[in-house]
Amino acid sequence: MHHIPEDEPLSIIEAEARAMARCFGAAAPDEAAASLVDRILLRLGGSHIYLPQRTSRDRRRTHEEIAQRFNGSNLFELAREFQLTPRHVRRIVALHRSMRT
Repeated sequence: MHHIPEDEPLSIIEAEARAMARCFGAAAPDEAAASLVDRILLRLGGSHIYLPQRTSRDRRRTHEEIAQRFNGSNLFELAREFQLTPRHVRRIVALHRSMRT
């Protein structure tokens, strides 16, 4: 088994796999986690993978909330609150308005 620095994404995957293996009562959770990391490296090694911070369902709920709360004068407040650019908030609001018509 090789050591992966703790701040690497594979280390996070390995830790989560170990925790999941323990939850399901695997006899050897460390080996199961290491095996998963090896399989990921075999299948995806060298690839650049984007992992969104939220699921599309969460993003859809957030966009609906932004569109409902937008009142024309709170653009920057919503952008700060949802950690988006004002331009992105405008796009979300415009898209929701166009879907209603």
